Amino acid sequence: MNAFFNLLRSMRFAIAVLCVVAIAATIGSILEQNQSAVVYVSRYGTYWTSLFMLCRLTDVYHAWWFLLLLAFMATSTALCLWQRTPGMWREMRSFRLERSRTSLRRAAHHASFPSAAHAVEALYEHLRSTGFKVRIKTFNGGWVLAGRRGAGRRAGYILVHGAMVLICVGGLVDGNVPLHWRIWRGDVTPAALDVPPAQAPAAARLSRDAGAFRAMITLPRGGSVDDIGTMAQLPAGDGYLVQPLPFGLHLRDFTIDHYPNGQPRDFVSTLEIVDGARRIPVTLRVNQPFTYRGVTLFQSGFDDGGSRVTLRLAGVAQPVSLRVGEAAPLLLAGQPYTLEATELKTINVFARGTAPSGWRGQSKPGEHTVDVGPSLAFRLRDASGQATSFVVYQRALEIDGARWFVQSRGDGAETAYLRLPADAQGTLRGYAGWVQALHDPATRQRAAASLAEGVADPALAKTVRASSAALLERFAAEGLSGIARFVPADAGERERIAGGRLYLDLLERSAARLSPGFPAERTRDALQAYTDSRTGNWPALVELAEVEAVPAAVLQVTRAPGANIVYLGAALLAAGVCAMTFIRERRIWLHWHGGELLLALDANRVTPALDDELAAQRTAIAHLLAIPTKGES
Repeated sequence: MNAFFNLLRSMRFAIAVLCVVAIAATIGSILEQNQSAVVYVSRYGTYWTSLFMLCRLTDVYHAWWFLLLLAFMATSTALCLWQRTPGMWREMRSFRLERSRTSLRRAAHHASFPSAAHAVEALYEHLRSTGFKVRIKTFNGGWVLAGRRGAGRRAGYILVHGAMVLICVGGLVDGNVPLHWRIWRGDVTPAALDVPPAQAPAAARLSRDAGAFRAMITLPRGGSVDDIGTMAQLPAGDGYLVQPLPFGLHLRDFTIDHYPNGQPRDFVSTLEIVDGARRIPVTLRVNQPFTYRGVTLFQSGFDDGGSRVTLRLAGVAQPVSLRVGEAAPLLLAGQPYTLEATELKTINVFARGTAPSGWRGQSKPGEHTVDVGPSLAFRLRDASGQATSFVVYQRALEIDGARWFVQSRGDGAETAYLRLPADAQGTLRGYAGWVQALHDPATRQRAAASLAEGVADPALAKTVRASSAALLERFAAEGLSGIARFVPADAGERERIAGGRLYLDLLERSAARLSPGFPAERTRDALQAYTDSRTGNWPALVELAEVEAVPAAVLQVTRAPGANIVYLGAALLAAGVCAMTFIRERRIWLHWHGGELLLALDANRVTPALDDELAAQRTAIAHLLAIPTKGES
């Protein structure tokens, strides 16, 4: 125990712990804290995310090992301060009158003068006039004047170490050590992330006076207090705890301003704090928090507040309507699927004329941009549980002078894009009707017959009708790749090219008569889009028909009773550092004995300024005594 106590109070141990705390705090500043696992996996990969979670690096300032380090640092620094402060205080008040004449002669800065016993009062006043606090001591056959100046530098040492103790204590208070102890004992059990706050078990609910916390709350626009409650979610391990607030919140409005490139510039929450009969209006912006009853509200971000979307899917009779975050069952080609709406973006800005294959992100400021409107990210999950991610855009994008609806499938580098031609009204209904007509045998026969009506020769008209119907049937089943089979395998290269062009021309002219509501000039685009959808195994044609956006404000709510302790510690730390840096501690002695006056000057830092000060003191004392100065020994 003595060895452990000596280790705790040693300065080396305190410095070592301080270095580890500094490294941990640096990690907490660089690595974004308290984000979902999905965010970390997308940025750093599964391996590093697992390591971060294991070491609690995603919530450094509340990790048990960080709080333990703070406790060791506070204890070690307090013991160092307790051990050294009494001696330092005595040193600050001491004038060292007992210093011998021999030791003064060994000082680096000293000088001697002839007899000056009669000038003791004048020398006393001279030292005081130069800013020294002076004490006098007489002894048999002589006297000594001792002065000190700048003793506040040692007070800076006390302030710095005391400030470090206060900062650590403030960190421990805001770290809510009692709550960690209750979680470790099992008195408090975090709720699973998929459990709504209103359904969280009693073991996951904290009291309003449970101490410091830093939690999140999501408020949809227009949500009332009865709908959203007054509960914030406090991350804890793999789940969360429910932290009741001492007041209610109501989001009256939420607005987002964007830069020309689509990035959010500012988001503002117009809140109303409900505290009994009181209604307090609050406007919350980024970096403009608001504090009420010890709880500080920060504008942290934004999310979806339950937006409703309506999708039309080819092969599904009724439109699918659901809220973001919900799932809906459906049948595609006779197979059961589940459609899960995951994210709605109300604004998507790209450089005008960007090809779909180049949709890798938002455009740079200053480029000619276009907002293609809302987009919905969703997943189609089959009966085995395998899910594929899709993104569908509501409005068409102009590419190479034509308007296209763009859909994407997959994530990251494996994303595939599908371009679908827009009709004359700028909708996807024309193409959807064209695809439906393509799959109807009767409609294909009518289109082939319509094409054959323009042929005067009855025999040739019959051939054209039969060939057109066969081409449409083969195309509906296999896409453009199936048309090449109409060319004889033993034909030469030139004959194959000529035959392929003939069949493609006949197919395009026939397909143009499938649906009157689809522009004939975009038939070739429709042929290519249909082929891409088949070769890419796109499960269904999806149209984002209606969007009812409901934004939500994401607020960070904190109660930090240790913050004032930390602020006080920071102020004391700044004062202490300034005192230790800018205050120069100096001591001066005038020792008379045996007819000789000895001057000695000492300081905590030996600088050229000390030489100048010694020279100034020698000149002033010589002038005061009206005698020439002797050289330094």
